[in-house]
Amino acid sequence: MKISEYNKSECIFIDANIFLDYSLPNPKYGESAAFFLEKIELSEIKAVTTPIVLDEVSFIILMQKGSLLLKIQDRKVIIKSIKNDVNFSNLCYESVEEFNDFIECLKGLKIVSVNFKDYKQASELGKKYLLLPSDALHASVMENNKIRNIATRDEDFERIEGITVWKS
Repeated sequence: MKISEYNKSECIFIDANIFLDYSLPNPKYGESAAFFLEKIELSEIKAVTTPIVLDEVSFIILMQKGSLLLKIQDRKVIIKSIKNDVNFSNLCYESVEEFNDFIECLKGLKIVSVNFKDYKQASELGKKYLLLPSDALHASVMENNKIRNIATRDEDFERIEGITVWKS
């Protein structure tokens, strides 16, 4: 299913790659991500995500900005620079702050908390569906909030019973 065709009244969970396709931007998937997120901004779609997803996105945006500024790909060097150079850190965090401002504009987006029940259940789902921990946690949050749709390019979610994957 394509996210550009999503028109259900049910909530849809947004995975990190959808935000990244828009924010970085991705030449292949950016346009469909932008169209989808615009529907959320206008409250035409009700969507959900978690602080964990936003943290994933923020980290990648931070690292991408650091990589562009330093003109290198070495994560260790970028992280060290962020931790030791206040000016560099501030420049990198400007991109994260822009993303945060964008998230605030998405009127149809609800950020749901992750609790211990979600965390504990994630291990069971990870084993059952062969998921890595963060994906298992997303699946657990979805299950506990009765969300049956996810916007993602991550094919691992296709293994989960009862979940419909909407791709860019």
